[in-house]
Amino acid sequence: MTPEGDRRLEVTADLRLEVDGVPVRVEASGSEISVTSDDVRRLFAAVRVAGGAATQGSPGRTELARVADTLAGHGLTARLDGPAGRVLSLGADVDSPAGSALLGTRRARLHPAGALRSSGPVPVAAAGLLLVVIAALARRRRR
Repeated sequence: MTPEGDRRLEVTADLRLEVDGVPVRVEASGSEISVTSDDVRRLFAAVRVAGGAATQGSPGRTELARVADTLAGHGLTARLDGPAGRVLSLGADVDSPAGSALLGTRRARLHPAGALRSSGPVPVAAAGLLLVVIAALARRRRR
């Protein structure tokens, strides 16, 4: 039993579902949630469309920060993996200065190597630009 006021959650899940035709697997045990997709690019596109229908606007950085901070507030960490590795981490076990600058919260971390290898040509260019920004931030922080 958790003390009153403790908002921590524990999750147990083993789901296989499709999001707009994109197969997704969600596994969870305790405070760790793992989301895996063979097509991360199409998954993000489908989530953006669904989120836009719910919010009357395409979800962006503010919504991502809200999700990451809500997960953290409940002691949960979610990780998104594509065929080439980890793409995104959100929640309690994440503390990323680059996430704060790029994604609007320290509770979100983009994993550039996984993002680069899990994307098509247009997102690869964006991810390349992201790597340059991260390198510049790291250099500035060392000074």
